[in-house]
Amino acid sequence: MSDWLWMMTGLLVCLPVGGLALVLLYRTIQVRRVARQRQDYERYRAQLQELSDTLDQAQSPEDILPLTQRFKATTRDEVAAIKHVIIETYGTAPEPTRKALALLYESLGLIADDLQIIHNGNLEERSRATFRLGRLRYLPALDALERVSKHSSTELRLVAIWALTEIADTRCVKPVVIALSEANGWQLMQAANRLLGMQRDLTLPLMELLDSAGGMRERRERIMTTVLDLITDFGRRAQEYINPIAGRQAALRLLQSDSVNLRTRALRALTALGVESSQEIESVLRSLKDKDWEVRAVAARAIGDLQITAGLSGLQEAVSDQAWWVRHNAAHALKKLGDAGEVVLLQLLQSDDRFTRETVTQVLQGS
Repeated sequence: MSDWLWMMTGLLVCLPVGGLALVLLYRTIQVRRVARQRQDYERYRAQLQELSDTLDQAQSPEDILPLTQRFKATTRDEVAAIKHVIIETYGTAPEPTRKALALLYESLGLIADDLQIIHNGNLEERSRATFRLGRLRYLPALDALERVSKHSSTELRLVAIWALTEIADTRCVKPVVIALSEANGWQLMQAANRLLGMQRDLTLPLMELLDSAGGMRERRERIMTTVLDLITDFGRRAQEYINPIAGRQAALRLLQSDSVNLRTRALRALTALGVESSQEIESVLRSLKDKDWEVRAVAARAIGDLQITAGLSGLQEAVSDQAWWVRHNAAHALKKLGDAGEVVLLQLLQSDDRFTRETVTQVLQGS
C-alpha cells in the first residue's frame, strides 16, 4: 500500500512539473519563431529597398520575372513574410511602383496562394487573404471576393466589401450592395463613403439593382432598400455619381410600391437627388396623403428639405395629423419654408385642436 502511495505522490509531483516544462518549451518555440519572422521581414524589406529603382521601371511581367529570383521562400512563415512586406510597401508606394509590386506579388505565385486560402482557409486566414487581394486591387479576384461577400460571417463580409470597393470597378458595386442588404445602418454609412471613394459613375449598377425582378420578394426588397439608403447616405454628393434623372425616375416608380419601407426610402432618396419637374413635385405632395403615417412623416420632412412652397397647404393640414411624427415634421417643414411657412404656423396657433397648438408652439420655440 505504501508503494502505491509513493507512486501516486510521485505522479502528482511530476505532472505539474511536466506541464510547466511543456509550457516553457512551447513559449521558447514561439519566441524563436517570432524572432525568425522578424528576421524574414527585415530581409525582404531590405531586398525590396534595394530593388526600388528597378521596380519603378518595371511595368510588365517580363520586367518583373528576373526580380522574382531574389525572393526565395521555402516555408509558410517565409511566404507570410513576403506577403506582409509587399502589402506594407504597396500601401505607401507611388502608383507606378504599386503596379510593379502587384506584378511581383502575382509572379511569386502569391495571388494563387491567396485565392486558394479564400477557398480552403480558416476564417482568419480568409479575412487576411481577402484584405490582401483588395489592397492590391486585383480585379481578376472579383468572383472569389463576391463569394466571400456572401459568407455567413459578418466580419468576413465586411472585409470583402472593403476589398471590393478598394478595387474600385463598377462591376464590384452589385456584390457590395447585395452584401450590404444584411448590414446595419452604421455599416451602410461606411460603405456609402467607400463607394463614393471609388470615383465612378454608379448609375448603371445601382439602377439595375432597383429594376431587378429576380429572386425572392423579401430579399429583393432588402436589396432595393439598401440601394435607396445608399443614395440617401450619399447626400449632396449623390448627383455627382448618380445620374439625377435616372435616379429620380427609379425613386418615383418605387413610390407606387406596396412596401412602406420602399416608399419611405424612395422619398429620402428623392430628397438627396433633388426634384425638378412638376411630376416629381406632385409625387412628393401626394405622399403627404399616404395611408401609412411613416410615409406621410417622411414626405412632410422632404417638402421642407426640398423647399417645395407648393406644399404649404398640405403641410398646414398635416400639422393636425393623428400621428405625432407627421405633425412634428410638418411643423418643422413649414418653419423651413421661411416667411410664408411661419405665417401658416402663426395661424395654426389659433387652431381648435390642442395637439396642433402644442406642436406649433414647440417648433416656434425651437424645441
